[in-house]
Amino acid sequence: METRCLATVEVFHVTIGMGEVSSKAGERTLLTSQPTPNDSILLSVAAPAYNEEAGIRHVVDSWIGFLRKSPDIRDFEIVICNDGSSDNTGEILRELANTNPELRLVDFTQNQGAAAALTAAIKTTRLDWVMLIDSDGQFPIENLSLLLSGLRRDETLAAIGIRKKKDSTFARFGTWSSGIASNLVYGTRLKDFNSACKLVSGPLVRSLNLEARGMNYSTEITGRLLEAGIVMTEVEIVHRPRTTGTSSMRLVRGSIHRLLFVCYLGFRQLLIRLGVLQQPLK
Repeated sequence: METRCLATVEVFHVTIGMGEVSSKAGERTLLTSQPTPNDSILLSVAAPAYNEEAGIRHVVDSWIGFLRKSPDIRDFEIVICNDGSSDNTGEILRELANTNPELRLVDFTQNQGAAAALTAAIKTTRLDWVMLIDSDGQFPIENLSLLLSGLRRDETLAAIGIRKKKDSTFARFGTWSSGIASNLVYGTRLKDFNSACKLVSGPLVRSLNLEARGMNYSTEITGRLLEAGIVMTEVEIVHRPRTTGTSSMRLVRGSIHRLLFVCYLGFRQLLIRLGVLQQPLK
C-alpha cells in the first residue's frame, strides 16, 4: 500500500519560541474528537534533534521508507525540531525537507533543550496520532507496529514502549531509580515510566501543558497523561545502542535535574490532592 503525504505546495515560516517552522504547506486536519486506531491511521512523528549530523540522514530516510510502505499508515508527516545544533544537522534536515514533502522542520536558532524541542515538534503536528521518538536511531521506526497493535488490543489513547536499555550502567540506574520514584508519586506500576517512545492520540498530546526543557520530557509526558486519567498500554519494544553522535545528557547535572524534576512532580501531585492546584480535566 502506498501512502501519500498531506503536504503539497509552498514553504512557510512560523515563529515558535526562539525558532522557525520550515515545511511544505498542506491542509490541516481538524479534529473535534479523539481518534480510534482502526484500519489505517493518519500519523505524525515528532522528534527533537541536536548535533545528529552523523546519523540523521539515515534515520529520517528509514522513517520515510517504512511509513510510505506500511499498510497501517494512510497519511503521515514527520516533524523534527532542530534544537540549535552547532553541526550540520539543520542543513541536512533542510535538504531532506526539500526532497521529501512529508518532512516538516522546526528550527531553533539557539539550543533550548530536548524537552523544549519535542514540545515545539508536538505543537506543530496536525494528524490523528503522534509517535514520539528520538532522532538518534536507538528506537527503530518499526516499533510503531508494536505500539499500534497494543492500542488496538486495549482500545486506549496512549501506548508506551518498554525498553531493554542499551545505554551505560549509570544511565540505566538513573532511569530505573527515577522510574520507581515517579511510580510512587503517581501510584502506578509502569515498567518503563521514562520511556521516550510513545504513540498518543494527537488531540490529547497537543493539549498537554508541558513545562520541562531538558532531558525530562519523557517523564513529564507520562505524568501529564496520568494526570489526565489516561490508561496507558505498555508494549515491549526494541531499543538499540547508540552508534553515531553522543548523548546530550550530562551525567552529574542530568542526575540532579532529574531528581529535582521528580521532586517537582511529587509536590505538584500533593498540591492537586490538597486542592491548591486544579485537577486536570479528564
